[in-house]
Amino acid sequence: MPMIDVYARRATFTDKHQLATDLAATLMAIEKVPDIPMFRQNTAGFVHDLPAGDLSNVDGGSDYVRVQVLTTRVLSTATSRSRW
Repeated sequence: MPMIDVYARRATFTDKHQLATDLAATLMAIEKVPDIPMFRQNTAGFVHDLPAGDLSNVDGGSDYVRVQVLTTRVLSTATSRSRW
């Protein structure tokens, strides 16, 4: 199922639940999966709070947001190449 994870420094987002809901809905639209309970209940958005000091670039900057997306296309490609 499509999933999206967002990692950011704590207090970056004020309404994490709404953000996760919006991300999941957007991902469903982009993936063009059917709007049926199976996808609505299994397509998910996750917002991860990172404590100060848990992310950094080489210069010490920590004003980043990391987004990771797992889609059905990635799953089908990975599965079709495996020898299970």
